[in-house]
Amino acid sequence: MSAPEQSTGHSERDQAAAATRQGRRGLVLAGVFLMVVLAVGLFLAVAPSRDPEPIAGDNPSAAPVTSAAPSQATAPSGCELPAGDRTVPVTPPSDTEWELVGRVVAPTAPEVYGPGVTDPVRSCFARTPTGALYAAVNALATTTLPDAPRLLAEDLGAEGPGRDAALEQLPADGSVVPADDTAAQVQLAGFQFLSYTEDETVIDLAVLGVSDGQTVTAHTAFTLRWERGDWRVVHNSNGAPFSPIQAIPGLAGYVPWSGT
Repeated sequence: MSAPEQSTGHSERDQAAAATRQGRRGLVLAGVFLMVVLAVGLFLAVAPSRDPEPIAGDNPSAAPVTSAAPSQATAPSGCELPAGDRTVPVTPPSDTEWELVGRVVAPTAPEVYGPGVTDPVRSCFARTPTGALYAAVNALATTTLPDAPRLLAEDLGAEGPGRDAALEQLPADGSVVPADDTAAQVQLAGFQFLSYTEDETVIDLAVLGVSDGQTVTAHTAFTLRWERGDWRVVHNSNGAPFSPIQAIPGLAGYVPWSGT
């Protein structure tokens, strides 16, 4: 075989090998985040090449961020946390402490942002952008607890058809939905606000998952509504508390933030 033919053969083999590696990585991505979804008893599609589905009737990718000037929130939280700065954070919140909740390290500042209540669920957050951010990450951590679907719907869910759908999917006998001990480890990696008002906000969370020694990056969005003195999770129409988890190439566009 001539030199040019050998070069072409090597090129084709290299391309085939690269395609195989990419396919294997895709399987790892799907496996990692499918396990996370199953841990909370939900069935969500994981498709890195798709655009995120709208959640709770919103279109997160098109929602503008409200950049409110520093001011006072119009009403305190149910735990009487102080009214605070309503500026949407573009840097990591300072003076944050972190606690392990299920399998996720979650932020806590109980006298400033929340949670003011930790039993049976972490709730009662400040009516500010940072309070909403704390609520979203703590809701993410709640998905890794035993009986997570019930906690998210009954204790943290905002009123509406999505919450009704989630409640209908709970075991009729009231039995506890166990946490999945095989679920991959997932931790917060960053955030971005897709929209914010003092009544409703959409927050996109970037997460890192580790499986078989490989780290993968993905994201999901939570819609939160101020209701009954707290930020409540607005469930999607299929009963899911967050948008479909999808792989992303990195943290571009996110504010890096984690407790690790």
